[in-house]
Amino acid sequence: MTQGHTFVISLSWILILTLRLEVAAFSTPSEANKLYLSTGRRSLTLEGTTRLLLNPFSPPKDEVTINQESVLESLALESSLEPRRFFVESNQLLDIIGASFPTLFRLFSGVFVDGYKVSFVEKDESKYTVASFGDYQIEESCSLLISKRFVRSPLIIYEFEGCPFCRKVREAVSILALDITFRPCPQNGYLFRSDIKSKYGEKSTFPFMIDPNTGIELFESDEIIQYLFRAYGNDEVPSSLTGGASTIITAGLGLLPRFGKGSKKMPSNLPEKPLVLWSYEGSPFCKVVREKLCELEIQHTQISCPRGSPIRQTLFEKTGTFQAPYLEDPNNGVSLFESAAICEYLDKMYSVKPSPIDFM
Repeated sequence: MTQGHTFVISLSWILILTLRLEVAAFSTPSEANKLYLSTGRRSLTLEGTTRLLLNPFSPPKDEVTINQESVLESLALESSLEPRRFFVESNQLLDIIGASFPTLFRLFSGVFVDGYKVSFVEKDESKYTVASFGDYQIEESCSLLISKRFVRSPLIIYEFEGCPFCRKVREAVSILALDITFRPCPQNGYLFRSDIKSKYGEKSTFPFMIDPNTGIELFESDEIIQYLFRAYGNDEVPSSLTGGASTIITAGLGLLPRFGKGSKKMPSNLPEKPLVLWSYEGSPFCKVVREKLCELEIQHTQISCPRGSPIRQTLFEKTGTFQAPYLEDPNNGVSLFESAAICEYLDKMYSVKPSPIDFM
């Protein structure tokens, strides 16, 4: 048999296989209408999807309609998905208590936006409020100019949750209500931490900031903070961030009750797209979620929404309520309130459990 005949026969088999796959893809029996999407740990059964392109020359991922209810049902989340203010799951009580200590030691630095103001106004159901009394409600606002956030790219910060120097920078980010893409660098991390170490040397420290809008790159936490307030604030760094050693000591003491949470890498299946987290520094509910994201080395863009930020109204209009944290996962079409549910979702979707079998 000549090489020409071999090529023709091989091509014929490829065409036959492709046609058979296409016919199977566009058939609509009830069983064929169930699609299975691998997640690394389990398979997600997606009901009601009309077709799955199996043609190797077409990207099938864009053709799969992912239903949030199907994804969550397949994960069998035990935590409540209903947003409830200040509610703590019984199995999360100790974590929330421990995560409150950094805020107490830092005297609530990062909780309030720069130029925070509070007033009483007439009640308006279309506006977010932290509380209302009769015909009036509390209006939180600020003097910080937020409008320019919409015409720039998010800053990039390499850091990890258990670092007091990183805590300082995150407080500044929250005070300025900045959008930041965090690239977690926990100890023994092989992704973003290795990138910095290989590029700038093993002695490189964290946090490390890149501003894609200006091209500025900075390592030292104090220099990063000064730059942020000069570029995106009123050029005046709050006294809570200028205490020198006392700032680091209080930040470090506040982290002690967490026993290193958010500092060490856990095995994970990394998502293709960065997650989006509506969060702010100072909230213990947000902190436990960030710890999980950091341990799993999951890149995420934080939309900072401290007290007084108009961004809270944006989330209120988007979802009908405001509560932080709020997670959006564009990889699976999932959006979640409630820190316990978010942590459980991240754990079941992206973490990799160690094998019970010992390998040589």
